[in-house]
Amino acid sequence: MTDEDNKSILYRTSDIYFAAYLCSVDIPMETTEFDKNSTNKKVVFIFRIPGKKNLEHLKAGFFGGSATVQAMKFVQAIRSLKSLCFI
Repeated sequence: MTDEDNKSILYRTSDIYFAAYLCSVDIPMETTEFDKNSTNKKVVFIFRIPGKKNLEHLKAGFFGGSATVQAMKFVQAIRSLKSLCFI
């Protein structure tokens, strides 16, 4: 394992469902920002993820359909993130 694999990284996503998944597995959200390149004020969620390998594992689980989370925690995360989008 390299140092790069162990370093925490900031990860940006505008995918609200992937962001909700990250919240559901207790990945801390750092902040949000508006995408400067978007004409419709798209929100970007920024997370601190502990290591590049961990990010790859989280993505593979979510997009591959093998990840599991508590349903109510996921729904609550979606609701919370939506409220950040429409301030």
